[in-house]
Amino acid sequence: MKTIRNSWSLLLLIALGACSSSKTMPYESKWNAPFSYVDEIKPDQQDQRSRLRYGIINDEQYVYITLKTKDPNTIQNILTSGLKIAFSPDGQKKEAYALTFPVVMKEDRKALRRIETDMPNSLGLDLLLDSYNKEAVWKDRDGQHLIDLVRPDGSIKSRISMDKNGELTEQIAIPFALMNVNARETAMMGMSIKVDGQSSSNSGFSPRIGIGLGGGIGMGGGMGVGIGTGGYNSRYNGNDRNVDIRLEVQLARAN
Repeated sequence: MKTIRNSWSLLLLIALGACSSSKTMPYESKWNAPFSYVDEIKPDQQDQRSRLRYGIINDEQYVYITLKTKDPNTIQNILTSGLKIAFSPDGQKKEAYALTFPVVMKEDRKALRRIETDMPNSLGLDLLLDSYNKEAVWKDRDGQHLIDLVRPDGSIKSRISMDKNGELTEQIAIPFALMNVNARETAMMGMSIKVDGQSSSNSGFSPRIGIGLGGGIGMGGGMGVGIGTGGYNSRYNGNDRNVDIRLEVQLARAN
């Protein structure tokens, strides 16, 4: 009887583990050349748990990713923890490359939750997003590197924005050269998209934005802007729909 009970317990643990892990989904990238970064890639898939929509295209030089969501909980998770997008090119080490964006310091998260993110036209949110759009963290075989997004250098591009309807959009462009990928020869690339829980707080990089618990956002020489408190996080708390998307991407090739 004890053996049967132990067997059922083991099966239950296995089942729970299977339910809690995200399944790797196949995704076929679309070919797009020429491509202007200001153009918008329309997401064609949606993660049902986080309600984050995503779309991926590529040419011979870049992989382009667009993420969109109106889900309040997912927006909160992204703005208060950032996203980590990891890449596993075929034939290379798993998740050898990763982009963390936006970059959010651990001590700032509590203050960030006080911003009225369900008010897309609020000045506080605009200042926050402008600051996020100044830098990102790129990880490769040599470690982590702070990326200046303000000065265009033909390298990584990343931008986060929110429209008047409360839809959050994140656009990313990664050069294949930074991942030692020849798009003409590499057929598959693993990709994971997750809420970043640790790396930004341990990376040693500080975002250009300074946020105090007093309810103000300080930029540059100490300009402060008052923001609303309590509304967003008090209504949409909990992490039952954290972003955890795992893809096996088939790269597109020119016809």
